[in-house]
Amino acid sequence: MTVLLERPDAVAQRTSGPGGTDTTVYGMFTVGPTQVALPLSELREVIPCPPTFAQLPARAVGLVGAVNLRHLVIPVLDLRELFGLEEDGGNDVIVIVAREGYMFGLLADEIRGVSRIPADNLMEMAVGGEATPLFRETFEQPEDGTVVSVLDSAAILALPGFPAVRDAGTPSAALATLAADPDATVRIGDTRRRVVMLLRCGNIGLSIEVNHVHSVIPKLVVRPSPLVGDRCLGVVPLGGVSVPVVDSLQVLGLGELPKHDTDRGLVLSMPRGLVVLAVSDVTNIESVPETDVLPLPAAGMAVNPFLQGALLVPGKGQNLVLDGEALRADVQLDNLANMGMPLAGAADDEPPARSGRRTDDAPEGRRVVPVVKKMLTYNAGVDVASPLVQISEILPYPDDYIPLDGVGRTIQGVFTHRQSTVPLICLTTLLGRDDEVDRATARVLLVDAAGGYVGFIVPALNAIEESVWEEVEDTERGVGTDALSRRLVKVGTRMLPEIDLQRLAAAA
Repeated sequence: MTVLLERPDAVAQRTSGPGGTDTTVYGMFTVGPTQVALPLSELREVIPCPPTFAQLPARAVGLVGAVNLRHLVIPVLDLRELFGLEEDGGNDVIVIVAREGYMFGLLADEIRGVSRIPADNLMEMAVGGEATPLFRETFEQPEDGTVVSVLDSAAILALPGFPAVRDAGTPSAALATLAADPDATVRIGDTRRRVVMLLRCGNIGLSIEVNHVHSVIPKLVVRPSPLVGDRCLGVVPLGGVSVPVVDSLQVLGLGELPKHDTDRGLVLSMPRGLVVLAVSDVTNIESVPETDVLPLPAAGMAVNPFLQGALLVPGKGQNLVLDGEALRADVQLDNLANMGMPLAGAADDEPPARSGRRTDDAPEGRRVVPVVKKMLTYNAGVDVASPLVQISEILPYPDDYIPLDGVGRTIQGVFTHRQSTVPLICLTTLLGRDDEVDRATARVLLVDAAGGYVGFIVPALNAIEESVWEEVEDTERGVGTDALSRRLVKVGTRMLPEIDLQRLAAAA
């Protein structure tokens, strides 16, 4: 099994291996060229390195300041200074260490996982001089022969002038799992993330993973229907079908949406059809660490099968996290979805076109293939679409960035995000349009590129929708062979140019 290490436990770090041999589980990380290990029982968690550190009224060799972790002020040490290594700016994470009732942080470049080392494989070290040795043991990695030095955390606590904060943590399920099953697999520094859509229902913030979203209706106009009842508000035409619309808060058992505050629609694909959750607004898409989703309190709240927990998004407030799988499995919602009826006059569905063949609605002279995938539609001087999977995160226009208007027509500047420097590229200019961008409504589409991110500025977002078909690349006509060749994609009832943001990011 695989578990996430968040907190230490009082379980013994030594476990019995094959033949009764004592083994120790070590968590490993790098500090410059040095491979460092600590017993897993001393590793509390791993957090991203902030841009700056709070200053402490203390002086010690290697002390860089403090970081605030859930209201605990934790001193942070840079081992490079103690090792005599040059600072190379490669610190990406902070390893939180707990020892003898106290905690501190160590700057590190990279987490290297865990390793079980038999006691017989540890090599003791003797260090000359009067200074307290920071390492007393080393071992050789069985996989590649790398030499790993075991850090003595007690020696860190004994450094002159080095402060530490009293440990206020609770035992970890990870080490309890190791105690029960010595062969279990554990992970440290888990960086799994969720891409979530942020919603608002009245004054309640909600979030849902984007892979559970079929599409978004940017302007929801609900029509009357015989289906109107306890949950159902009416229907909306979607893809030639009248799709039921429900009050999101009623479905979740959180009250009712305020009247005339159902401006957006979140479309879910149920086993037997579609259903629309009416919401007040769709505010953003964010990439968040999975560990930021916290469980709801057991006291004072009834168990809600549709809620996974709570999520605080900096600058976006508190949000309840919806369980998309539980919503899709709800029998009442699925029964409503099954009641969607074809609209009068809507043509019967045609059999899907085979690869490379024209469909009846394809433009003359163009070849298209049926493709269903989630697309983000947005304005970039003209309405365009990009595959949602290409976008890691959607951000507001940054308030604080380094302007670089003189570098070129398209680059606006550089800002920092998640320990990376991100170039700001104006997509409207890149597309050959000089439309003025309102920074208040503009958004930045963050796209992965080799070695970091690229941020594309777009004037406004439209919706998340599913595609119907896309145009086949044609080298002779130049269709789709580069990022700006305006390959068409049909999204809903519209034909839009598809912009390949990953190609643009790679070429930036």
